[in-house]
Amino acid sequence: MTAYDNQSTAELIHSLTQIDIAIIQKDGTPVVQIQENVLPAFHRLNEFDPIFQQIEQFHANGYLTYTDSAQLSYVAARLDQPDDQVVVLGPFLTTTLTIDEINDIVAMNSYTISEHRQLTQLYQSLPVLAEDKINDLATLMTNLFSRQLATAHEKAKVTHGPQPIERSLMTVNSDHRAQIEANYANEAKITNAIASGDQVAVHRLNTTMTKIFDSFSNRIPGKPLRSSKNICFVFNTICRIAAHKGGVHPVYLNDISEKYALLIERQNTLQGLHILVHSMTREYCQLVLTLSTSGYSPMIQRAADYILLNLGHPITLNQIVQSIGTNPSYLSRKFKQEVGMTITDYVNHRRIVLAKQYLSRPTPSITDIALMTGFNDLNYFIRVFKKLTGQTPLQFRQKPTGSGIQK
Repeated sequence: MTAYDNQSTAELIHSLTQIDIAIIQKDGTPVVQIQENVLPAFHRLNEFDPIFQQIEQFHANGYLTYTDSAQLSYVAARLDQPDDQVVVLGPFLTTTLTIDEINDIVAMNSYTISEHRQLTQLYQSLPVLAEDKINDLATLMTNLFSRQLATAHEKAKVTHGPQPIERSLMTVNSDHRAQIEANYANEAKITNAIASGDQVAVHRLNTTMTKIFDSFSNRIPGKPLRSSKNICFVFNTICRIAAHKGGVHPVYLNDISEKYALLIERQNTLQGLHILVHSMTREYCQLVLTLSTSGYSPMIQRAADYILLNLGHPITLNQIVQSIGTNPSYLSRKFKQEVGMTITDYVNHRRIVLAKQYLSRPTPSITDIALMTGFNDLNYFIRVFKKLTGQTPLQFRQKPTGSGIQK
């Protein structure tokens, strides 16, 4: 099988499965790489030696299932031609991960809270495959790569049923003017609700948005799922713009927008798209509630954004100053004036908010939580936590409904 055939086969498998696929040489260099899920830089498949050692012992059609420390799974098989290359399909999941399990993975790999967010979004975008499904994919993969790919050619198309009737613009406007105007009005209402972080209004309008989506399901005649997916993509963009208007940094918006783009494309039912729409509006609204820097001057917005994006790492005044281009004394004075607290207090405040979320569950350990949220000194973490909540981290964990800061 030629390199071109291997490339074409890999593209076909990716098109059918929507799972990333790569052909890799013994030294770990990718020859072919077709990727939708860009793995976070802190966690990528790089343990190729044990995979090659195992696969070299396999007979024909043998394959290996590999699961890494982040519970990302891959299927690997050796190519017949050339025989020094391996095809790897993945990542995917073999089970749905709970919040506690994700926290354990983060703690075990010493990831920060920023990396926790990236990993969680990756998990949400991946398919969950049962054992028989994995075997079916491996069977498909080994058979397709063992022979030359033959391209199919459509020779005829037979379609039954009435053909769509094209209506004039005047007829469409007459029939649907009221519906169109109502759709635009409701779209404006939900974008305003997201931009202002109004969860009550978003919840109330979600049912209306579902009806709007259903009204667009015939945009492409005979393909209601494709039509609804296209509207979902548009709505994802509308929500992203609304949240940005509400003061959320583009880095967060890019992550969530990419996540929902993948989830939309992988849905196979209209009901699944309805659920995604509800989840999308709630999550964008939550971003505004927790991460908005609107109301601050541009300089303080940039400073607050820098802090929020780097909470899991050490943050100094000089780092912030260098990032936004100002001087320390001026920034400190303006920050206190606009935010109502010093930069150090703001950093600690945001870190404790995140620490409380982790402490509401039995894992990870208090020491791990301190490190994950940017506190390199456990005693300092305990002192700050008690100052802001009135309890030690252990007391808060034992009484998860205890009082304390919420945002």
